[in-house]
Amino acid sequence: MTFREDGLNLYNNGLYQDALDALLSEDIDPVEDPELAYLMGLCYTRLEEYNAAVFYLEKAAERDTSLIRIYQSRMVLSYVYNKTRNYMGAEKQLMKILEDGFESCQIFSSLGYSLWNQNKVAESIDYLSRSLEMDPDNANTLNSLGYIMAEEGINPDKALEYCQKALSLQPDNGNYMDSMAWALFRCGRMEEAREYLDRAEKAGADKAVCREHLQLIEKYDKF
Repeated sequence: MTFREDGLNLYNNGLYQDALDALLSEDIDPVEDPELAYLMGLCYTRLEEYNAAVFYLEKAAERDTSLIRIYQSRMVLSYVYNKTRNYMGAEKQLMKILEDGFESCQIFSSLGYSLWNQNKVAESIDYLSRSLEMDPDNANTLNSLGYIMAEEGINPDKALEYCQKALSLQPDNGNYMDSMAWALFRCGRMEEAREYLDRAEKAGADKAVCREHLQLIEKYDKF
């Protein structure tokens, strides 16, 4: 078994540092080997060493001849860029994927998220809606669309409908409970919004976000 095969097996078993160590033992410069660069980029992504991940995934996307691996490299890059708040970088990678002829619910949903974080609200909603057309029961897309519409004050009743459906598909998801609370708030249903925020925090949603939303609800409920 080669170091690369060993590394791939270790990666598939969730042993990301061991996998990376095996790949680094390969007697070749990963910059000159797109497949090796791709595998190392995946390891660094799992280890949350994002600068190294970007370096190797960019090399893989630039030099590979496999369209599938180029697609995969760009998808992981878009994930890393979104995680590190380089939303323009994420948009760039996702648009290149679309230019190459790939379309999917995940691509449209990720692009919608990237665009919204650049204040491109109309474009964001358009891509999320296209994602939902491809998969009407995609909980992540439903939640994203509902939350963004609620946040932007666009058709609060429809936003609430999307959030309700997302939560019905994943009833234990704390982040979806937070979105539900925010949509209820936008619909003027303050008491229900508070209840969902409490449930969201107990279910593991971001405590800082929940508390920020609660402060805003308390502030507006006074008027």
